[in-house]
Amino acid sequence: MNGFDEKNIRIYKVKFGKNVKIIQPSNVYECEIGDNSFVGPFVEIQKNSKIGMNTRIQSHSFICELVTIGNNVFIGHGVMFINDKFENNKPANNDISLWKSTNIGNNVSIGSNSTILPVN
Repeated sequence: MNGFDEKNIRIYKVKFGKNVKIIQPSNVYECEIGDNSFVGPFVEIQKNSKIGMNTRIQSHSFICELVTIGNNVFIGHGVMFINDKFENNKPANNDISLWKSTNIGNNVSIGSNSTILPVN
């Protein structure tokens, strides 16, 4: 699965494991998704993110850059990950040096509508 459409980029340069299912519409680009994982509709997974095996990401969730999610993880509906903690009392914008990473371990469940700050 690598549905590149010049008019409407939805899935682009993704390293897929086996048996991955992505429900459209979703924006998934320049990331990795492990075997047997599921991505619901209206999900965005940004570049430099890694999703482990047997992981389920429900609809309307946002996985930003620098997020790593382990194996056997459940991400509820509308979960938002952020990588900018506004450490200078303003958004970092495109200053990647100010962004922080998030690492979610294995066998974790994250409830619907959670906002996940950079964490290990």
